[in-house]
Amino acid sequence: MLNTIAAKLGFVRLEDIRQQLNFGYSVAKRLDEHREVVEQIQQHTSLLDQGYWHAIHLATQDDYLMRLFYMVHDCWPEEAQNGRSPRNGSKVHPAVRARPAVLGPCQLPEWLKHQSN
Repeated sequence: MLNTIAAKLGFVRLEDIRQQLNFGYSVAKRLDEHREVVEQIQQHTSLLDQGYWHAIHLATQDDYLMRLFYMVHDCWPEEAQNGRSPRNGSKVHPAVRARPAVLGPCQLPEWLKHQSN
């Protein structure tokens, strides 16, 4: 009953949002594959040397995927331990590789705040 009233008022359950964000493959898988593609582009092409904006676009995409990861798992990728979020226990699969250095540090305000704590 309460869920029905909340839905009519425009509220959405957090668990429903998390399930929708993990559609197809998990957010962890999408972030890990994005980083793998960045590594392959860097190793096998000169694209990132030809124009700095390519790296900027890829970095922004990585930031976006990190925000989605945090929304689903309530932790940052490097905080996940033994395939689980330390805060909400959600399964993190696969483990997400480190952010490629060519992307520079994450620029999300919430990430920067987390780093300063």
